[in-house]
Amino acid sequence: MIESYNPFDLRGNLRSYSLIDYVVNFKDKNMPAVIDKALDFIGAMDVSASTPSSMNESTAKGIFKYLKELGVPATAADITARADQEGWNPGFTEKMVGWAKKMESGERTVIKNPEYFST
Repeated sequence: MIESYNPFDLRGNLRSYSLIDYVVNFKDKNMPAVIDKALDFIGAMDVSASTPSSMNESTAKGIFKYLKELGVPATAADITARADQEGWNPGFTEKMVGWAKKMESGERTVIKNPEYFST
């Protein structure tokens, strides 16, 4: 049985809750839903290109930075699994994995066009 989360309390007031705690991920039960959705967004980019466009690069880096700030960084395994599942270009996948690893480790990463992704 799948439980649904009711965002309202018994009095009809909107509860305060963290989306990460209550979203159900139907694709991969081991992956947090926020990472799954982020990879959905990245998967909508031109994943057949070996090198992402500057807009896609900035967007992906912004997404990885935001996931780290949320406390659920995307791992190389998460990205590689999705890339294998959806047939991403190996060069594109390698770039995404590299940026995610940099964000996860706290290594300095330059987002050239931050206007493409803002939190």
